[in-house]
Amino acid sequence: MNDDMQEVFYDAAVTGDVSGAILRQETRGQSDFVANDTLPIKCSFCTREQLEQMGIVFGEPVDDLFVNVQLPEGWRKERTDHSMWSHLLDDQGRKRASIFYKAAFYDRSAEISLDRRFGCKVMPDLGYSNPDYQKGDWHCIVTDCGETIWQSEEYVGPEPEMSYDDERKRQAWCKWEDRKTALANTGCDWLDEHYPDWRNDLAYWDTATATGGGNGSGDGTEEGEE
Repeated sequence: MNDDMQEVFYDAAVTGDVSGAILRQETRGQSDFVANDTLPIKCSFCTREQLEQMGIVFGEPVDDLFVNVQLPEGWRKERTDHSMWSHLLDDQGRKRASIFYKAAFYDRSAEISLDRRFGCKVMPDLGYSNPDYQKGDWHCIVTDCGETIWQSEEYVGPEPEMSYDDERKRQAWCKWEDRKTALANTGCDWLDEHYPDWRNDLAYWDTATATGGGNGSGDGTEEGEE
C-alpha cells in the first residue's frame, strides 16, 4: 500500500467518510500542484511546441504526469472551486490554459489544454443561473477573454420541451436546436471577418483589448489600429 492510499484509508477510518477522504486528497493535490513549478506532461488538443512558443521553458519530468517548467515572468497557476481544475494565467491575469489534475490515488491523471482569446456561443438571456433560463430568448455572443464584445441581433425563442416519447415534441426541439446552431454560426462569421485567425490558440494575445458592440454592431477594431 503506497503513501497516497494509506492517506485516504486513514482519513476514511477517522472520519467514516470515504468519499470525503478522496475529495480531500484531490484538494490537497490541487493545492500542491498550484504551489509548485510543474505542468502536466500530457497536452490535450495542443502541443508542447505551442506551450514553448508562449514562453514556457520545460525541464525534466517529475514523474509520469508532471514536468518541471519555468513560466514567463508574471505568469501563475490558480486553483478553481473544483478540486480537479486549475487555470494558467498570464501576466495580465488572462486565462491561457485549463489544467485538469485528478489526484485520487486510484486514478491519478493530468492534462493541459489551451484557451483561445476569442470565442462565440449561444447563451440564454436569463442566464444559466436562472432555473427558468430555458423560458427566455437566446442570443449569440462573441467574447474576448470571457468578456462579451458582440451580440447578435438575431435570436431564438424559448427552448421547447424535449421528449423522446413524443415525436411531435422531439421534432420541435430538434428544429429549435438547428436554429440555435445556425445562430452560433453568426458569431463564427463575425469573428472570421474581424479576427480571421481566432481559432489559433496563440493568436491575438499580444494585441490590445478588442472593441466591439452589442446587438450585431461593432467593427472589432483593435485599440490603436486604423
